[in-house]
Amino acid sequence: MERRKVKILYIAGCDRSGSTILDQILGQIPGWFNIGEASAIWDRGGLLNGVRAADSLCGCGSVFKDCAFWRRVFIEAFQVAPDRFDFTAAANLKNRCDRLRYLCLLLNSPARSLLRPSIDAYVDLTRKLYMSVKKISGAEILVDSSKQPSHAQILKLTGMADLFVVHLVRDPRGCAYSWQKSKPYLDPTVSALPTVHPARTSLDWVVQNTAIRTLWQSSERRYMVLRYEDLIACPEESMHRIMEFVAQPYLSIPFLSDHSVSLKRTHGVSGNPVRFDTGTVRLTLDDRWRAAMRPMDKLLVTALTGFTLSTYGYDFLNPL
Repeated sequence: MERRKVKILYIAGCDRSGSTILDQILGQIPGWFNIGEASAIWDRGGLLNGVRAADSLCGCGSVFKDCAFWRRVFIEAFQVAPDRFDFTAAANLKNRCDRLRYLCLLLNSPARSLLRPSIDAYVDLTRKLYMSVKKISGAEILVDSSKQPSHAQILKLTGMADLFVVHLVRDPRGCAYSWQKSKPYLDPTVSALPTVHPARTSLDWVVQNTAIRTLWQSSERRYMVLRYEDLIACPEESMHRIMEFVAQPYLSIPFLSDHSVSLKRTHGVSGNPVRFDTGTVRLTLDDRWRAAMRPMDKLLVTALTGFTLSTYGYDFLNPL
């Protein structure tokens, strides 16, 4: 008997593009369950500031290894609780195949033989995790904000994913400025998120978005582009678009006004500190880069990303 596929809404894009808040809002829809950055689950065995990442926080506020939901998921999928699971081995598997540098190998069937044992083991690990999350959550749709194109390809290789890709794009100058600011983190195992030079974020922006677009734009009814700026300008309309995209009936989302939403705790892992926000959350466009970003940094980012800006509706000379 053919295994029933798991419907997955995959948020692809670059870091600091608003994926966490989109993930959180979608997780409020009845029958939808947001996992957060699922590919980061395997990093729970590593160290963050000298502390085991398994002691970091789930979006619900519980320590990950003690979270009742994730304990049930791991026991169902792997027959062991998170505190007994070999995260180090899983993270090593991930690092051997679920990286942007390996994307060409993942896409080419003969070339995959070079990484076959690792890919097969990691695909099996991923399949078991998602099937278990589906069963324990009872959700109709799983939302994954891992963003990386390589992880989307891994999901495709599992054979169990009914995959829909939302390509979330933000003006690269906004992404670059955000990465210049150290973000405080509510998780006690993480003191702050790091800063990154604008040249690095610009190149990442071009490579990631180009890879995602190249892979999925020809997939009829499986790929949609959503700009961060449009999401914040019209959040409820954006949710309508996404529900229509995945062929789901419109279900109520707790919007309190045009730009505020009521958020309950979820079990999303990793991501921006906004995943811990609950109650009334105001959706405000973060465009501080326009006035606060250094002119030379703005010029650098524009020069490095300029040839792709118009693809997503951004103006080279007069940014939105």
